Amino acid sequence: MAKILMVNVPYSGHTNPTLPLAKRLVERGHQVTYINAPEWKERIEATGALFVPYMDYPEGLPERQQMVRCFKAAYNTAMEVGAGHDLLIYEMFFYLGKTVAERLGIPAVRQFSQLAWTKVGTGLIPLLFVISCHLLGTQVLKRRVAIELGVKDKRLVDSVLHDKIPLNIVYLPERFHPCRQDLDETYVFCIPLLEPVAQPVDTDRRIPYEKMARPVIYISIGTILSSRFFYKRCIKAFGNKECSVILNTGKVRPETLGKIPPNIWAYSFVPQLEVLQHADLFITHGGMNSVNEAMYHGVPMLAMPIMNDQPINAEQVVRLKLGKKLRMLSTAEALYKQAMAVLNNREIKEECKKMKDEMKSGIALDDVIDMIEACLL
Repeated sequence: MAKILMVNVPYSGHTNPTLPLAKRLVERGHQVTYINAPEWKERIEATGALFVPYMDYPEGLPERQQMVRCFKAAYNTAMEVGAGHDLLIYEMFFYLGKTVAERLGIPAVRQFSQLAWTKVGTGLIPLLFVISCHLLGTQVLKRRVAIELGVKDKRLVDSVLHDKIPLNIVYLPERFHPCRQDLDETYVFCIPLLEPVAQPVDTDRRIPYEKMARPVIYISIGTILSSRFFYKRCIKAFGNKECSVILNTGKVRPETLGKIPPNIWAYSFVPQLEVLQHADLFITHGGMNSVNEAMYHGVPMLAMPIMNDQPINAEQVVRLKLGKKLRMLSTAEALYKQAMAVLNNREIKEECKKMKDEMKSGIALDDVIDMIEACLL
């Protein structure tokens, strides 16, 4: 049995993909300690791991302050509790993970919840990634804090591109990556294990799938960004049409959206894995978690990317004929037209089925744990 330390940032897209790994490691008999923000306590403890909250991290912080405070808090907590562990596992966005492991004198394994890169290409897609990394890096680790932690020369984009880690777990299908040829054998593409995890529930209303006429369209733009204007545009686009819509409104309360037509069911929380088992189309912001979940269930996508890796993911959705893309600011008429174009495209449906079958026959998480255990030898 090994003592394994996991550390992460408190964002759904970066933490949720890592929870099945924590659970499987515990089932293998390892002692797993997972450092994250207090709001992740229940979900992490459900894996069987020991949850350790960030030190000096006030609860109830607004999102911008979370982003600033979590990096320093995660680093300090890992350095405080890390002694005596045999291995550190970190997610790529907490790019100080390699530094923590080196200072603790233990090996590290890195997880990627999105596309992995080792060099910048000449095309637009990698450049978008680099620009996003630069912007995020300046927000999460201010220069003053970097100097205080002794990492003033450490940058998010440089760490992602150049840190040498003996094992990198990438949670997406190998075929989905646009630059797979740039990644060496230390990058292992693991089919995400899509298990329902404990979730905070904002509504106890069961979704009445039996009342919904086909096609069923599911709309969600993730947990970070909520837009009342976008949700109203969706209601205008699909209201009273020959379809059923499940609308995830996130932080926007459905009752603030005005009168909602009877063919639209709006909720502030949606059990996405459950809904995708009933959906014929997923209108998504294109976050990697959402794209993986759609591919796993064979659901065609209409991607409306906003930021970060989402434009890259949307391009891949189109390239692999898993759906189409549309600008977030498109009109209600354009939204409806493009949604119907995806729903009526036979080739897209066939390619989605192929990807679904491919995902269920890829490298399993248990195989990856064998590789992790080899890093302990």
